[in-house]
Amino acid sequence: MRELVMIAFLICNPISASVIGGVMWSREYSASMVKDYYERNYARVCPEYKAASTWDRWFDQNFGLIDWCEDYLDRV
Repeated sequence: MRELVMIAFLICNPISASVIGGVMWSREYSASMVKDYYERNYARVCPEYKAASTWDRWFDQNFGLIDWCEDYLDRV
């Protein structure tokens, strides 16, 4: 019972709730910024990725960093 009271206090505590909410907001905001970056830059970055061979995609470090282009190849 004591543990249940402590868990309820931590969940209902405004400081804990604001910290958890802030962390969740920060993660969602960062993810949306990354998606916006991809949307803005796929037309410039992904044609090179599309032209590369499978060998280059697997073993070239630069292509490994832009493997997110897989989702945008249909637009290029």
